[in-house]
Amino acid sequence: MTGEDALERMPHKGAMRLIDRIISVEKDQIRCEGVAHGDADYPLRLNGILYAANLVELGAQAAAAHASIGDLKGNHTGLLIGLQNICLAISVITECSGRLQVSARQLHFDGNGALYDFSIGAEKMTYVEGRATLKMQGEAE
Repeated sequence: MTGEDALERMPHKGAMRLIDRIISVEKDQIRCEGVAHGDADYPLRLNGILYAANLVELGAQAAAAHASIGDLKGNHTGLLIGLQNICLAISVITECSGRLQVSARQLHFDGNGALYDFSIGAEKMTYVEGRATLKMQGEAE
């Protein structure tokens, strides 16, 4: 399965699919690039402001894409059920003109769920990092 296949299967469509492309995939890690976030209508902006805390959604989407590439037979639904250890380097993203770089590292995976550490940043600065717990469920065959 390709990275593009994994992105296409994600439930996030249109503007809410915040991962533009998958840069690399390894057994326990994925690196992605986010869609352009400079426009005022970027879906994570609130009244035009991009809060770093909102970027956890990119970490969750990267983790879901990696889990999708895993052993779920190409079909799944997923749900973010928990966030832990969220660390924000800054509160508001103001000086970032480049695309956001997202990485997620798998700590646990089975047919029911996955646990990932993630980080989101740009231009050699990490804005937010933390841990996401996903509930994964393959579709019945």
